[in-house]
Amino acid sequence: MKCKLLILLVVLTLLITPVIAGCQQSAEPEPISESGELPEEVAQQFNLQFATFWPAMDFQVTEGHEAWAKEISARVAAETPHTVNFQFHPGGALLGAVEIYEGVAAGAADLGTTCPSYTAGIFPLTEAFELPGYTNSNALAASLTIHEAWKRNSLLQNEYEDVKVMFFWATGPGDFITNTPVRTLDDLSGQQIRATGGTVQSVEALGAISVGLPMSESYMALDSGIVNGILGPTDTLQGFRLAEVTGYITKTPFIYNIVFMKVMNWDTWNSLPPSVQQIFEEVNEKYVTEYGKLRTDYTVEGQKYAVEEYGHEVFDLDEEEQAIWIEKLEPMVQAWIDKADSQGLPGQEIVDLVRELDAKHSAEYGGYGE
Repeated sequence: MKCKLLILLVVLTLLITPVIAGCQQSAEPEPISESGELPEEVAQQFNLQFATFWPAMDFQVTEGHEAWAKEISARVAAETPHTVNFQFHPGGALLGAVEIYEGVAAGAADLGTTCPSYTAGIFPLTEAFELPGYTNSNALAASLTIHEAWKRNSLLQNEYEDVKVMFFWATGPGDFITNTPVRTLDDLSGQQIRATGGTVQSVEALGAISVGLPMSESYMALDSGIVNGILGPTDTLQGFRLAEVTGYITKTPFIYNIVFMKVMNWDTWNSLPPSVQQIFEEVNEKYVTEYGKLRTDYTVEGQKYAVEEYGHEVFDLDEEEQAIWIEKLEPMVQAWIDKADSQGLPGQEIVDLVRELDAKHSAEYGGYGE
């Protein structure tokens, strides 16, 4: 019995150590006064542990996460008596892609970025953003769509009540990236394709075989022949080095979108003084747009890199062929709505909200990156 208790104490210590290191106090901060002024604060230093599945050299880390953290640290130092530092654990070093959300909620990391669809079934309403058929013109429009929808809908907010949400963003359009040519729907039939979240059903509706994998495992799966391709954005060709193990890109902007989230442990958030919390909130709102622009830029750059450095061929479906694909996908949206309704969830309401915001942001930002 003593041995079991000792093991339990060791496990609990390992789980809470990052939070203790990251948050030098656990008491909730003083509230902002009725006048709107922040209370006087005693200087503190916060060292936050940040877990992500993206590789250390991927743009999402170097130009996204690190830029976000640098801006927060600089503003906190300039505008408050406090200091905030971030220690990054990229490539799943601290928590794997499928462990990040629950790991942050439990306190194994202060912050984390991952994909809701990596933990299937936990975020059922979020799946609506990954259905086919939206305009989804680029990552900027897609990022603004998911973040605004989350702010407007309490049921979406409830899906993430275990953590403090920093913000959401999204990939926007994705393509079939394969090691054999896919010019027609028949070419896709029977192919093993890496897919995740709402794109799984799209892949299967088109006659391929879906294989559920985090993006961080796709290189080895392609290299070893476990899969014949992926459905994903073309930034992965450079960021995850998939250009080395593929040769073809089939453009399918009407199929794909994947949501990402940046979340913080609630105890960590509550330990931050009000002035620091306010800076986080302001920088978070800015970076929804910054992340959307960044992913749009690198989607274009990733395809260019694969073509110029590895000789990838790019196929655009003609109108007749695209119509064949879309016909296969059309029943999926209603099937998702029916499934949500059967679970007591407002499927049609969420799809209508996504359509509204997708149309709004695609109209305003659809030309970005062209």
